[in-house]
Amino acid sequence: MFCLTTAIYYEAASEPDAGQRAVAQVILNRVRHPAFPASVCGVVYQGPHSGGAPTACQFSFACDGATAHAPARFAWVRAERNAAMALAGYVYTPVGLATHYHTYAVTPPWSRSLVMTAVVGAHFFHRWRDYWGTVAAFNQHYLGHEPVPGGATGAAFAVLSTTALPDSAGGTRGDSGPADTMSATVPTSAVTRASTPIEADRLPPAPEILDKWKDTGGVR
Repeated sequence: MFCLTTAIYYEAASEPDAGQRAVAQVILNRVRHPAFPASVCGVVYQGPHSGGAPTACQFSFACDGATAHAPARFAWVRAERNAAMALAGYVYTPVGLATHYHTYAVTPPWSRSLVMTAVVGAHFFHRWRDYWGTVAAFNQHYLGHEPVPGGATGAAFAVLSTTALPDSAGGTRGDSGPADTMSATVPTSAVTRASTPIEADRLPPAPEILDKWKDTGGVR
């Protein structure tokens, strides 16, 4: 659950619950799609932490140094709650089969070749066209365990990972993704130590999925 919570926090800490659940659903949709890694941590840290180029992150927070800022306690707990719901089988249906999203602030070139499925909070959500964006294409089996992302850095990750390893438990897949992959979570006390009253009011921005690797796996 650590990897999904981290992604929700650094991608959508300032979003309402619906926005956070939408981001979580995109990640779990990717886990089920053969164009992406078959684990939550694999999807979240796809790129440099999985052997890719140093700047080839799927989610910008994994490359832009955002994790150097320790998470605000209450915002982290809310992100963790929404991550737990998603992993327990909750499906955020408004985004459908979306595998991509971006903020209002940008119009990435790849968005023009996709089909918009929803607008939730500050994000536009998209799915692939044709077969690659149909239910039949989401046939990838869950890896069965969550690899610890190699080379993941940042003060927040270092502090939090001392009390919990990212999604280390195995599990079986539910309708929304690896629904039963529930593992060690970050105790509230650990987040408290990592935060200060000032940091509690300094939430991270909601970055977009980067243009890099937009065609991962190719459109078949």
